[in-house]
Amino acid sequence: MSYLLKKREFAMFMMLMVISFCISLITPAFLTPSNLLSIVMNNIILAIMAMGMTLVIVTSGIDVSVGSQLGFAAIFVGLAALIPGSNIVTVLTVGIICGIVLGLLNGILIAGAEIPAIVVSLGTMNIFRGSLLLYTNGKWVTSLPAWYTSLYNTTVMGIPIPIIILLLVIGATYFIAQYTRLGRSIYALGGNPAIASRVGINTGMVTMFVFAYMGALTGIASILYGAQLATIDPNAGTSFELMVISAVVIGGANVLGGSGSLLGSLIGVLILGVLQNGIILMRIEPYWQNVVVGLILITAVTLDVVNNRKKEERKKVIYVAEEVKAGGSM
Repeated sequence: MSYLLKKREFAMFMMLMVISFCISLITPAFLTPSNLLSIVMNNIILAIMAMGMTLVIVTSGIDVSVGSQLGFAAIFVGLAALIPGSNIVTVLTVGIICGIVLGLLNGILIAGAEIPAIVVSLGTMNIFRGSLLLYTNGKWVTSLPAWYTSLYNTTVMGIPIPIIILLLVIGATYFIAQYTRLGRSIYALGGNPAIASRVGINTGMVTMFVFAYMGALTGIASILYGAQLATIDPNAGTSFELMVISAVVIGGANVLGGSGSLLGSLIGVLILGVLQNGIILMRIEPYWQNVVVGLILITAVTLDVVNNRKKEERKKVIYVAEEVKAGGSM
């Protein structure tokens, strides 16, 4: 039990339970199976992108261009779906390639030119969005074929396809993070870049990978985005990056890098989803969602900073005690 209490994921899970309990007291419709399923379905895109953002933040990076990437990839996925003879393989290929190219561009600029991630992604966020609006002239992609728009509601053995895609993304990301040398390199880079480089880790390649992977997952999310809404706005994904980053940070990822978990990020996504759903059910002004999310974000980061300081202080005490002991034995 004491082990669980020390885990950040457990604390955030309890926060999720408390929020859910409070909402269910006010509006009993919250705990109905259909409403709980709608919370999951409405946040699958956010959850997929949060998996990629977790790896980016673990390396001490950040990507604020993911909202623009989502809109960019979604438009080209929609245009590909309109081509006669196209199918799910076509849109999947276009979405993933589009996302990888955009994400890799960020990674190359960050690793190759050694420009801070926040500066690069801020710049590309505007470049991607501006280029997209110039290309589309602000026009929406509409009249998408039924085989594409039905994708979001199609089930396989009773399980909606978006949930299957999310589970595959979680499995792939978990495998990379836990069972590969690349995953260990990602955590090592975020923990201490100098030491990671000294032990032979190609930090530039690791950085390019996490940003390209983030882009690939954004491309997959863009396919579901178009299928869910049936029309695609060139402004799609605007400010979505804030939700993705908030979910990952609320879930316990250290903004300074070195730590973060996929489970924590998923709990962060659920907290945001439950809050959004509860605000709608309780008929509260939607603007309050931003206020509440901001407060939770600041609280989560503050707790993280306080915990890290306590850990550092404990390490110092242990170090001093060992030094004194070593001096006494001499």
